[in-house]
Amino acid sequence: MTSSARRLIDAARLAPPPGPFDWERVGRRLGTPVPRDYRDLLDAGGGGLWLDFVRLHVPAPGPGFAHVDLEESGREFEQLQELFEDEVVAPPDDLAPGTRLLPWASTGTGVTLYWQVSPGAAPDTYPIRISDRNGDVWETHDLLTTDLLLDLVQGEAPGKLLDESWMDRRIPFKPYTPE
Repeated sequence: MTSSARRLIDAARLAPPPGPFDWERVGRRLGTPVPRDYRDLLDAGGGGLWLDFVRLHVPAPGPGFAHVDLEESGREFEQLQELFEDEVVAPPDDLAPGTRLLPWASTGTGVTLYWQVSPGAAPDTYPIRISDRNGDVWETHDLLTTDLLLDLVQGEAPGKLLDESWMDRRIPFKPYTPE
């Protein structure tokens, strides 16, 4: 387990979800493995909101949570590709052919966080791409998922798209609860 995952688990006093996630199934549905640090974090605390701002996407989140279904990330990228092709939204300038953007988190302000999955890349090396609500501005961060979340928890938001003013530092993590 990465030190950033361990620090997040300890800082938020995460409690494991009721049942384990089927990471093999998720990897098959996505066509690529999920980074180990993200799996460790979700296995320790399940899905929820970090700082009442960043919504983690989880496998099979249940009724009422379809908007955070990690297993639908591949389909979401297909929809994003259609927007790129129809020139509704411009892709990042440096997005290589064959590279996919798989959403792993989002915010209430419309910002989306993606893993940039290149052919043959190891899951623990996926850069993080962040787009604004309209897909006009893209940022790239060469961080593990849990490193980025830990930076947010510590008040060190990378880039400009994850606006600190929307974050509630009083509650590091709030798990999803069934409606």
